[in-house]
Amino acid sequence: MPIGKPNRSQLTLSILLLTALLIGGLIVWGFWQQFALAKQLRLEEKKLESQVAAARKRNEELASELTYVQSDEYVERWARENLRMAKPGEVVVVPLWAEMEEDAPAQETPPPEPSKSKSAWQEIWSFIAGGE
Repeated sequence: MPIGKPNRSQLTLSILLLTALLIGGLIVWGFWQQFALAKQLRLEEKKLESQVAAARKRNEELASELTYVQSDEYVERWARENLRMAKPGEVVVVPLWAEMEEDAPAQETPPPEPSKSKSAWQEIWSFIAGGE
């Protein structure tokens, strides 16, 4: 059976079929790209929502701290602890070791003297004999 020349209608039908497949493939590829982008955006949205929740919590903490700092209770506590102030009739008690720690300059401890290297037998003998 010899293969003959395709007629014009078969050629047109083949071209139309290939064009339809190409267009369909492009549409499927476009939908797939949009699906992947939507998935990525959902992950980013979840990450940002958790960051917003953490920021809101931090904002609430800072607002409560601001309220406390603006109160008389905070001012009184700060004056007592940092300035060692007292109300009339109260006596401030300061432990002596606290003053000595503040007044005493930091003393440097001398570095340890380098030990002479000994052989294993010398170390064992000094351990048994109790000497250095």
